[in-house]
Amino acid sequence: MRKLLLILFIFLLLPVYADEWDNFSDLDRAWDGQKSITNKEFEEAIDTLEGNKKKKEAKQRKKLIKKIGGGGTSLHPDLSPDSEIKSITPLRENDDGMLLNVPVNLIINKTPLEKGFYKVMAEKDKNGDIYLLFYQSQYFKGKVKANETHEDYNQENLDFVELLPYNDNFVKIIFGSLDFNAFAFVQYK
Repeated sequence: MRKLLLILFIFLLLPVYADEWDNFSDLDRAWDGQKSITNKEFEEAIDTLEGNKKKKEAKQRKKLIKKIGGGGTSLHPDLSPDSEIKSITPLRENDDGMLLNVPVNLIINKTPLEKGFYKVMAEKDKNGDIYLLFYQSQYFKGKVKANETHEDYNQENLDFVELLPYNDNFVKIIFGSLDFNAFAFVQYK
């Protein structure tokens, strides 16, 4: 008897839920009305989302700067919370020397120094005399006495070495470093 009541109950409820089963018959056509998206449109959508993320990061950075440096603006424009923090490279002594192109044969202490590239370093001895030392690779090639000067020769860098024409018999070698600036007149062939 229970089985009969159960079967009768199922047949009575079946027509009520039959309408809902009809909604699933259109499942095959569910994607018919959708628009296809091109790669360009997809990239634009991603760029928009990433742009919002960058704005959020910038806002968080601004809050952090305000928290650390205070909320006010400074009289000096470089100290403004909106400005980028510039990194300053520390000054260091150049122990490796600087490269100099010598296009003529120099005469150092009556010895010829051939054309080529030389690493030039300067040293100051106990007496305060300055010498320019010429190296090729690790080999010492010559030494010239130089005169100290306060002239920077309008060079952009602190460390510099340059060979300048002076007259028909001499060239002028200028040298600059963190410690001192110097020049020397050297005879050439």
